Amino acid sequence: MRALPPTGLRAAAVALAAAACVLGTSAPSPAVTAHSAPAPRAADEPPADAAQIAMLKRSVAEWNHWRGAHRGVRPALAGAYLHHADLRRADLSGARLRGADLRRADLSGADLTGADLSGSVLAEADLTHADLTRADLGGAYLDGAKLGCKGHQACKG
Repeated sequence: MRALPPTGLRAAAVALAAAACVLGTSAPSPAVTAHSAPAPRAADEPPADAAQIAMLKRSVAEWNHWRGAHRGVRPALAGAYLHHADLRRADLSGARLRGADLRRADLSGADLTGADLSGSVLAEADLTHADLTRADLGGAYLDGAKLGCKGHQACKG
C-alpha cells in the first residue's frame, strides 16, 4: 500500500517548513499561519516539572548533560514560560512542550525531534537549523518564526 501525502493543516505546515528551508526565510505573515490559544494539558500528560524548566533556563550545557544521563526521561515542559530563552542547540527531543510560551526564544540548532509543540506560541522564535523531524506543531502559533536552514547539512539530500 502506498503512503498518502499529508493533508489539511499538516500538509500546509510541511510545505511551509520545506519552503522556508529552501529559501532560508522566515515564516509568512499571520494570514497563512494558524493561531490558537495554548493547548490545555491532556489528562494523561504529566504537569510541567519546575526543576526541569529551571535547569533549562539556567544552562543549555547543563540541560544537555542531564539529558545525556537520563535518556529514558521524556521532559515535562508543557505550558512552560520560556519567552526569549536562549535554547540554542538544546536537546529537546521528545519533550512535552504543549502550550509552552516560546515567543522570541532562540531555538537555533535545537533538537526538537518528536517534541510535542502543539498549541505552543513560537512567534518570532528562531528555529533555524532546528531538527523538527516528527515534531507535533498542530495549533502552534508561528507568526514571524525563522524556519530557514539554507546551506545547512540537514537540508541537503
